[in-house]
Amino acid sequence: MTAAKKTAAKPVKPADEVVVETEVPNADAELGAVEAEAKGDEITVEHNGKVYVLPSPLDYPVDVVFADNDFEAVRIVLGEAQWQEYRKSKPTIRDFQEFNEKINQLSGN
Repeated sequence: MTAAKKTAAKPVKPADEVVVETEVPNADAELGAVEAEAKGDEITVEHNGKVYVLPSPLDYPVDVVFADNDFEAVRIVLGEAQWQEYRKSKPTIRDFQEFNEKINQLSGN
């Protein structure tokens, strides 16, 4: 008769680091952006109580491709009149980041 061997319990390895996304993609906005781009529809962006109208991303002025920074890109996309209207609100860097994020999300970028 052979005696059963006792095996020592293996140490439990800690679980791999879990990465939690803090920002949930907005599927409705992404789908709307894709549809607008396909149809060539204008995109409306509401920010701080004002509505800004942007062309479909495929109808952006080609100069946006050569923009050196986000400020310049948004200015080109908005057009001078809407850019000046936005500037009248005395936006902060934080406000601009939120505005730029909305524009990117709604245009599918």
